Amino acid sequence: MDIGLAQWQFLVALLTGALLLFVIMWIAWRRLAERRETERRIAAARVRSGHIPLEIPSVRGGLSPTGDAPPDTLPEWFIQGKGEHPVVDEQPRIRVRYLDPRGRKAECTLQVDHLDVQKRILHGHCELPGDLRRIPLQQITGARIAESGQRFNIDTWVDAVRVARRRRGQL
Repeated sequence: MDIGLAQWQFLVALLTGALLLFVIMWIAWRRLAERRETERRIAAARVRSGHIPLEIPSVRGGLSPTGDAPPDTLPEWFIQGKGEHPVVDEQPRIRVRYLDPRGRKAECTLQVDHLDVQKRILHGHCELPGDLRRIPLQQITGARIAESGQRFNIDTWVDAVRVARRRRGQL
């Protein structure tokens, strides 16, 4: 088995090309990952400064905790053109996937009653009467808005609720 000089040169050129292709793909992957991380951090900073993104459940109302009537939902106030501010919905109806205390996967449609920001626990009730749930936020694996099925990030929602409560002086 004698390998000639031309075959060695071809093999070295092939390995060099593969290594160069790998390096170029790694650089592109890193840039894409950095861009995504930057976008995620900017979106999180905007939420912490008071911006309410479209994927977070919101209602229309004043910034004060007292109100005469319950605030309208997003599509109704958009059509009517009321001059109120969007406020984070602290009691949305969501479909939650989570790990139960035994470590099994569970899913339910939950009407949120209270979000404990300090303890990071979601309190709510399901469809059946007396079916109350206390779900730690770290056990939640996915969440969707029950009416529309739109996916939303629980951590972003918790940050938005924290900002809304701080603005009202409740935190």
